[in-house]
Amino acid sequence: MEATVAQLGLNSGVPIPTMSVLMRFLILKYYSQYYSFCTVGNDFLQDVPLSRIVLSLYDQLNTSMLHAIDNGCQAFVVDEQGAERFLDLYMPVHDLARQRSLDKSLILLIAKRNQTQLLDRMRVHEAFRGKWCYLMLNHSDCAITTIDVFLAHAELANVLIVVYDEQERPTNIYNTVVDMSDVLERSVNVAMELVAVKWTSWKNHSFFPDKARDLNGYMLRTSMCNYLPFTGYERLEQETGNAFDSATGKRSIWLDGTELQLLVSYCERRNCNIMVFPEDEDEWGDVYPNGTGIGLMGSVAERRTDIAFGAFYLWFKPYNFSSYTATISRSGVTVLVPKPKLLPHWRTPFLSFSWPLWIAVMVTFLVGIIATWLAGTVRLRLLLLSAPTDQPWTGRSDLISEQHTLSDAVLMMVGFFVAQSSPIRTDLWSCVCLFASLLLAGFMVSNLYSGGLASVMTVPKYEKSIDTVVDFAATGMKWFGPTPYCLEEIWNASEPHLQQIQKTYIAAGPEEMNRYAHMGGSGFIVEQAQHGNFAPSNFLDRQVSTTLQPLKDYVYTQNCAALITNTNPLRSNLNEYILRVQQSGLLYHLGIRTAIRYLPTDVMRNIERSRMHQIDDGAVRLELGHFLGAFFILGYGLLCASLVFVGELWGTVMMRRWNETFVSKANFVTAY
Repeated sequence: MEATVAQLGLNSGVPIPTMSVLMRFLILKYYSQYYSFCTVGNDFLQDVPLSRIVLSLYDQLNTSMLHAIDNGCQAFVVDEQGAERFLDLYMPVHDLARQRSLDKSLILLIAKRNQTQLLDRMRVHEAFRGKWCYLMLNHSDCAITTIDVFLAHAELANVLIVVYDEQERPTNIYNTVVDMSDVLERSVNVAMELVAVKWTSWKNHSFFPDKARDLNGYMLRTSMCNYLPFTGYERLEQETGNAFDSATGKRSIWLDGTELQLLVSYCERRNCNIMVFPEDEDEWGDVYPNGTGIGLMGSVAERRTDIAFGAFYLWFKPYNFSSYTATISRSGVTVLVPKPKLLPHWRTPFLSFSWPLWIAVMVTFLVGIIATWLAGTVRLRLLLLSAPTDQPWTGRSDLISEQHTLSDAVLMMVGFFVAQSSPIRTDLWSCVCLFASLLLAGFMVSNLYSGGLASVMTVPKYEKSIDTVVDFAATGMKWFGPTPYCLEEIWNASEPHLQQIQKTYIAAGPEEMNRYAHMGGSGFIVEQAQHGNFAPSNFLDRQVSTTLQPLKDYVYTQNCAALITNTNPLRSNLNEYILRVQQSGLLYHLGIRTAIRYLPTDVMRNIERSRMHQIDDGAVRLELGHFLGAFFILGYGLLCASLVFVGELWGTVMMRRWNETFVSKANFVTAY
């Protein structure tokens, strides 16, 4: 980056403020927005009415600096003795800190006699991650002929370098701006240029100009993966893309999706470029306790890229080594489960009543059989006791026809329940009351069954649908997703159903998920974007999409953001832009446009309409299949009758043989 050096116009007769006056003005004007600021070494400040944390250069600066940042230190003033040590600790300490403040500023105070030596030591510093070159400048009012210019990555964008003389008066002031040298270079140019300051009105001078307004082609290294409708890319044959390819350095990648289109529009307005680092193999990846990692999270944690997009939830693990931008959108995570199938026709006769009602009917039926059999037996005994003994035609043999057997009781109850006539005895009032109640019960059961059967035979009936997360947990069904982090939000859940579904979750790739989808009987995690689109969809095809449906509720909801390095100076400005786009409603337009362009329309339509049954829910014509249940009952009855008949024949033969054997043995004993 070329450096912009601000030349102090040393006009004769114009009083130049001392360093104490200048620093007090800078702190009150530019640092008052911060919660507190830190100073290392001589800061020329006395009685400043702002929160200040003084750090000692010789007393464990790393530990004290970390504690200061966690306690709200958001800006810094460093003298030349602590400059190099401070820059050594700037990025590692901020990576360990829990506070992630925005728009950090730095004022470096350098004595004029040590200016050249200090810049030479800083030329390859990791905080700037660059190399140095020399730029020849000629100003009519400046005798400077050469200026050190360092190639750097602007982790510190708001940097003000004040060079002062032995009288403690400023001689040179440097501001930094960003420029780009080579798209494939990891480092970029930070230029320092000496700009004239009118000391007659120096308090009106902008010492910290807004550098995010024009980034001068700053290269934003961006990692992402294909995860439509949030993020997506494609390589073009010609250099007509909106981003640079990290493999070739050519502008041959086209970025699309709600999140990446937002980034593209941001760079168009801020004059920056995007260098794309695809992570299609590891996708979101993982980050390890030592700060290394793979995939999108690892690229930001290791600072291989500046920012990563992929509909990131606010996961805690990568937050240990990186930060999140403002919320871009909201998403809900649910599960695609198998759609309920039509019930087989042979179950038609049994669908009129629910299982509890069937149990109640069977209990009533058995109680009725026992009651009628007992009533018939008692009635016969009463008739035998009350029959006159002096008339020959009223003997016990004449009352045998009045006997009520168990089979008679069964057939009588069957007749009552199917609205058929049955022989009823009315000579006892107890029998009249009993049979009247049984007739009424049978009438109600038969009519209710007829009405239920009519609805079952004309309106299609489906299996029990899995509608809620509780229903899904009760099935114990396995379900698949692209990464274990999909369940981080419910890892510590106390609800039993959420604990259950964690046990059955399996991380799998798109090919494996597609294979299980064709096999059936499994669930699949799916994310519903803020405006209704579903992701991921790369494992779905037209055939599979007709067999799945989403749950009616979410497993959880979460906000989506981008993952960014802790010290990225664009985070504040990017957050402001994200919120402006959010409130404008443009994300809805971007999401719909991306879905129309890239997502399989037929698959998405099948998923959205999956709870609208493909068969018309109105009345249907009766077909042969509707009578399979009746034929099943008939066949089952014939089979049972045949088996019982065979058993009766076998029993009769065995009884005859047993009787013959018993009689022959009895005759043999008598003859003896």
